[in-house]
Amino acid sequence: MSTKLADPPADLNSSAEDSNSHLQKIIMSTRDLPAMPQVASKVLELSSDPNSSAKQLQQVISDDQAMTARILKIANSAMYSCSRKVKTLTEAIVMLGYNSIRSLVVTSAARNLYNTRNSHSGLKERLLWEHSIGTAFACRLMAQKHAPSLTEEAFLAGLMHDIGKLVLNIRIPEKFDDIVQVVYNENRTFHETELEHFGFSHTEVGALLVHKWNLSPLLEEVIRKHHNPEAASLENPLLLYLDLANMMCHKLGIGFTDVPDMDLENCPSNQILCLSPDTFAEISDMLVETLESEMEIFI
Repeated sequence: MSTKLADPPADLNSSAEDSNSHLQKIIMSTRDLPAMPQVASKVLELSSDPNSSAKQLQQVISDDQAMTARILKIANSAMYSCSRKVKTLTEAIVMLGYNSIRSLVVTSAARNLYNTRNSHSGLKERLLWEHSIGTAFACRLMAQKHAPSLTEEAFLAGLMHDIGKLVLNIRIPEKFDDIVQVVYNENRTFHETELEHFGFSHTEVGALLVHKWNLSPLLEEVIRKHHNPEAASLENPLLLYLDLANMMCHKLGIGFTDVPDMDLENCPSNQILCLSPDTFAEISDMLVETLESEMEIFI
């Protein structure tokens, strides 16, 4: 896959073109994107190998105490509803399965990038992270109810859909702060504001990171297209669930954006999926309840 980002719009002046070109050089190279932690990378490699054992995964994960603790906490959360308390990594791996462990490992790796406790501007990172977790929960709930085979991939799609914003925040923090101010003060979207300022958006940057982390091509495609309404179709239901989950979080004010009048029922994605008002109400209630009870596990 090419790592070249979209060219800036032709109507920008020369100075803006030079600036955008410089930004692209900073952002577009795969080597400049954050690397997945070594332990997480090894776990993903093993979890994709049908010949690997739970013991092998346990040995690799246990080298990272923070990841181990987080996996055990999440394994015992309401999200997985295990019938008994999970006390060891081996139990977690056996009870949850490789796909779930993969999700938890990527969650841990992504969480480390936000680093909200040590950031000098932690509120911004916390809001980005809370929106990502909220969207991950919402997307997972929708898939669990309507497309069970996509449950874990849906969680990762929600978790990673805005990871490009974090990369921009890490690589060009002052310029990203300008974007945040416009979004917050003028009620604009990140996507359109980034396109105006940079000539590319967090969707392209996020897709590059997912590619570098060797996550699935489907996940990469969904993240690249999650602000492209023309891509919505039944051929890619994961994109539809992600779009609805993202908008649900906007409607509930989870993150920077608060749009209480958001019309989920009549939006383009739901014109295809046709989820009922009762379904939206049920998932919204479950999302709020889950965030209230589980968010601290992820912070």
